[in-house]
Amino acid sequence: MLDWRQVSVYVQELADYAGERLRAHPPTLRYALSLLHRFSEDLDRLGRLAREAQRFGWRGAFPGGEPLAARFPLPPEQPQALVIAADGSQIYPDRHGTVPYFVLNIGLIEMRAGSGAPPQTRHHLVFWYREEELFTDDGEMRALNDLEAERDIQELEQLAVAMAARAADPFGPPVGLADGLLLPWALARGEPFAGLPLERYRELLGRVLRALETAKGTGGAIAGYVDRPTGHAVLRLLALGPLEELSREKIADYPFGQLRDRTLFAELLEPGERSALFALSWPINERLGQEGHRLLFFYVNVGTPGRPHLARVEIPEWVAQDRGRLDRLHRTIWDQCQILAEAPYPYLLTRAHELARIRSEERARLEQMIQEALLRRGLRPVISAKAQQKEWLR
Repeated sequence: MLDWRQVSVYVQELADYAGERLRAHPPTLRYALSLLHRFSEDLDRLGRLAREAQRFGWRGAFPGGEPLAARFPLPPEQPQALVIAADGSQIYPDRHGTVPYFVLNIGLIEMRAGSGAPPQTRHHLVFWYREEELFTDDGEMRALNDLEAERDIQELEQLAVAMAARAADPFGPPVGLADGLLLPWALARGEPFAGLPLERYRELLGRVLRALETAKGTGGAIAGYVDRPTGHAVLRLLALGPLEELSREKIADYPFGQLRDRTLFAELLEPGERSALFALSWPINERLGQEGHRLLFFYVNVGTPGRPHLARVEIPEWVAQDRGRLDRLHRTIWDQCQILAEAPYPYLLTRAHELARIRSEERARLEQMIQEALLRRGLRPVISAKAQQKEWLR
């Protein structure tokens, strides 16, 4: 339980700090906007600076081939569209539980916008309980980032399969939406880390490439939708613009503090507009590019006049290079966010989350089912002493 006297002190400090941060934004934001316009057409030079800065450990965005300050209007309304969304939820293995297992529940939903028909839904369930599924070769339980990557890739794979099944649909090439990053964070560094063995890393990367290739073959568009993004990759690119020469010290002298890209583009974009394209500087992106799946992103304002709401959308290069696919995705995201416009977020992603979510009562029922199944086989389910005491204190 919380000590509310201590909590109240921190809450007041938090509110004061938040106010100070907001007051510091305007001059910094004005400077960032001036750089955005000043270097808007200077794509080749900024690209060279970004590549050179990587030698000093810099991470940011690369220009994606469009003027940095460009604003792309909302494409024309689509009379019909096929939209598919996927999201996943999981139960992680618990070493204090009766037996270890990993459950992954993926919710998929598809809508034929303009048809008047209700959305169609389905689930994909993954249930790991064998030693070779849950443990590494050296006997350790799989790391958390390994299981999270499995969830993200299963979502991507199921989304691509669903798109392929509807490739010839009369409502047009499908638009597939995933919640969050399109690529699992565990793969972004371009090398194994944090408990992810090399062989496992290569397996996961191969599955990502196959899923993206499947989605590409549908003629549609696939994207990762990041609501309320916290990144500052574009700002880090802009900070390179005024530098005549690069050094570790000059790159570290970052002028924008806690300002975020979404604040910058909230000043630039009107409702419905998207920003220029930018390329991710993740090390893995070069490898993805070799296979034709380099990842780019743009910002889009799905809010209303006076109430901007910015999202970041990640796409493979074959979506970025095909204006038809890109415009279909842009329009679909806007239309999805207008279904519940008071909280602008793609409607189908919300529904996919509802399908995927494993509720606390479902977790309890599953645990009870497992214990009963063990008892019927003459096995006595035992949880750890720590878990037992926690049960007593609930």
